Amino acid sequence: MARPKPLPDPTKYTPCQRCNQAYPTVAWWQGQPICNYCYLAGKRTTGRCVRCRHVGICPGRTPTGELLCRKCSGIRLNVDCVQCGDEAELYRAGHCWRCELGAQVDQLLTHPATGTINVQLEPLASALKSMSRPNSGVTWLRNQQVRSILRQLAQSPTIDQSLLEGLPPSRHTSHIRALLAQHGVTDAKVDYRDRFDTWSLDKIAEVNDPASQRVLRSYLRWHLAHKLHDACSEGRFLASKQAVTVAVSFFNWLAAQSIPFTEVSQTDVDRYIAEGPETRRLLTRFLPWAIKSYRLTKLEITPHRRDTTREKTVDEQIEQLQNLFAHPDMNAQDRLMAALILVFGQPTHKVVALQWKDITIRDGAQAITLGKHPVILEPPLDELVVAVSQSVANRQTAANAVTPWVFPGYRPGSHLNANHVRIRLKKLGFPSLSTRIGTWQTITQTTPPPVLADALGLNPQTAIRHARRGSGQYGAYVADRIHAET
Repeated sequence: MARPKPLPDPTKYTPCQRCNQAYPTVAWWQGQPICNYCYLAGKRTTGRCVRCRHVGICPGRTPTGELLCRKCSGIRLNVDCVQCGDEAELYRAGHCWRCELGAQVDQLLTHPATGTINVQLEPLASALKSMSRPNSGVTWLRNQQVRSILRQLAQSPTIDQSLLEGLPPSRHTSHIRALLAQHGVTDAKVDYRDRFDTWSLDKIAEVNDPASQRVLRSYLRWHLAHKLHDACSEGRFLASKQAVTVAVSFFNWLAAQSIPFTEVSQTDVDRYIAEGPETRRLLTRFLPWAIKSYRLTKLEITPHRRDTTREKTVDEQIEQLQNLFAHPDMNAQDRLMAALILVFGQPTHKVVALQWKDITIRDGAQAITLGKHPVILEPPLDELVVAVSQSVANRQTAANAVTPWVFPGYRPGSHLNANHVRIRLKKLGFPSLSTRIGTWQTITQTTPPPVLADALGLNPQTAIRHARRGSGQYGAYVADRIHAET
């Protein structure tokens, strides 16, 4: 995690000429004090000099803020790489970050005996060397676990399943295997089913009562196994882990209360739920199977109430639209994701899974396919799509330099996590659920729900339910207005 930026201190430091913040002065450029943050930004600024048209590092500025190269600005700055000759921020010994990254990749992926890189690893090596932010690659390669895994791969004559399965299980291993899969090594991606099987053995051992252990083994074998058999995604893997973790907690709670599992009552279940965090309600994933399999008495967990979220009003939706294009903390991805929820009522999990093939050009206009039929994107929504397509967010490393996802994630070959996006948009003033419900109850008043359902990918019955709820509220509004006028 990056070190937080300290607060400026006007009582100790002269304000920086670039940012006007009072930080320690590290250089004087063009006769003006420059703080460390602006100094680093200046070394990394590339462009075309407004005077001599030189293309390269431009640390200087004209009085109107236009770029100036070192020669025209008079700024003395060493940004000439001794190896490649390019103008770039230097890392060490006169080498730029890209040359340093290339040297480290070659060192780690070269077989020590043959002095060459395995053909299977060449695409990975090329992707690492060409990432648009080489400093991120150098930082990643500082991790000793990453270096150890890459060396182990380099020293093997063949990258096969036996080698990959022998790597130590960790998030670094999962990331590297996903990189290999993205760059040509077939079936290198982590098999979450195998990971779940290994993980579940340790969870069974955490259950104190031997009889409860047998119940948990049956749950894993006869209920969860078939769900994980065909294609175990990361989401299914995490959901299954959560279900087992809550079941283990319940077994151990019963043991601490000296309650045999076969004698558990509704009172016991209610106490377990009431005494712990809300995640204990996830016992609903285990309890129905246990009741059916072990013929327990009927046990219930009060479900989380639905349809209690207050939807955004029309005025609030208008205010959100205004904030969508004016919010200072939103980037291009944030604006487009919020727009898809606010304008089209899309759920977050569908927004993050959007692919570029879903956005096409029809009759000279951009169109997006959210349901059965493409929908034309009118300005300024089409401008948001262009801004996202030109953005480099999460595309600056070897993970997703080329990706089908409109909103690529942090892991190779994956899109952004829906829950992560929900939390971020909520902080920015766009709570997904209330925003989406408000949108649907507004648009179903002007367009037939089945038509909207086809176009925007919603279940027709759900669209009709939104229309009825919105009509009821509109009818109450009309009644209130008539009553007020009479």
